[in-house]
Amino acid sequence: MFKLSPYPLSSHGKLVRWGLLGFSCTPLLGTYFYHQGYRGRFLVCPIGHLTGIPCPTCGMTRSFMAIAQGDLVQAVTENLFGPVLFASFVIVAVHIALELLTKRRITSFYCHLVKQRKLQIIGLFAILTYYIIRLYNISQTGEMYLSFINSPLGKLLF
Repeated sequence: MFKLSPYPLSSHGKLVRWGLLGFSCTPLLGTYFYHQGYRGRFLVCPIGHLTGIPCPTCGMTRSFMAIAQGDLVQAVTENLFGPVLFASFVIVAVHIALELLTKRRITSFYCHLVKQRKLQIIGLFAILTYYIIRLYNISQTGEMYLSFINSPLGKLLF
């Protein structure tokens, strides 16, 4: 299941892992601090703000906040892939931290799964399909049209 490399990590390997650890811990720490009451004005989707149309990742922050509150149903409602991405960040953070602690590369079953091109394509297809369905649903209510017209881009064009 887990295999520890007999060779120690190089200094470049350690540096890369520190970067990955920082990248994977940032949304987790952001979720924690946001849940504690810290707010930032920068948490606005630029695509959604400028066009009024949600991007494929819109709802991730709200999904992460729901996870922090223990509300998995709300997390899935906000964005279907929010809990999956949150769990991925946790797994990567723990994995990289263990590699840095042991100073050795650790391979496991999920390392091989992530590298498979078929699974990458299936994942991308699932995300895009979900996004298209979300766009279709909000277009049926007229919400997307109103949001676009009232957005900065909509005001510039109309």
